Amino acid sequence: MTSTSFDKNGLDKAGIHWMQYLSMTSMSLLIFLIALDKAVPSFHHFVLISMAKAGIICNGIAG
Repeated sequence: MTSTSFDKNGLDKAGIHWMQYLSMTSMSLLIFLIALDKAVPSFHHFVLISMAKAGIICNGIAG
């Protein structure tokens, strides 16, 4: 993964599209955040508060 140049079709020298790199990075971050959410209770509470304030969940936590 030392190649940094993409051709006009979005492929690098190994034949991997730039969107595949974005997808792999996003999924890795999601897996890390899910593991962190399950392992650290204060982070889980922070996630719930953030989601409540954003209007994603509406169960009165952020009151």
